[in-house]
Amino acid sequence: MVDVLSRQHDRARALLAELHETVAAVADITGDMAEPFRELVQLLVGHETAEELVVYPALRSELEEGRLAEARMAEEHEVKQLLARVEKMAAGFFAFPAALGELEARVLAHAEQEEQTVLPLLEQRLPAGERQRLGADVLYAAARAPSHAHAHSPGSAVGHAVLDPVLATIDRVRDAARR
Repeated sequence: MVDVLSRQHDRARALLAELHETVAAVADITGDMAEPFRELVQLLVGHETAEELVVYPALRSELEEGRLAEARMAEEHEVKQLLARVEKMAAGFFAFPAALGELEARVLAHAEQEEQTVLPLLEQRLPAGERQRLGADVLYAAARAPSHAHAHSPGSAVGHAVLDPVLATIDRVRDAARR
């Protein structure tokens, strides 16, 4: 079991290092993009609002071009919907490098604490056969765990035993649907 957990820690470290390297390069770019994106959103929202309040009513009433106004307003409606969707996505995009850095620090600190406190106790106080059985249990549980993090997942063994199979099924259905 100690070997299984140690290998998982090592793999997590390797994946975090790989992500860190890639995201560090992206963070430089995204940091430069945040302000122009915010400015673009404000410009487009203000522009569309002004056209809807001033330009299209003038097209309708003063120039009697209702069809033209309706066509342009329909286009703007589509742009607004897409802009709202992109703006929601951008918040996460711009926050991702910092959030990943925080996650990396916490995962590495947690692994270090386990390796200094928990794993030595297991190694010293459990017989080899028991550690081997528990290692198989760890692999079994990990293989059947949900495939995504759930912020409100249970914090107890009983809660995991009851809820994880449901969450894992939901995750796997979602994963299959996304492919």
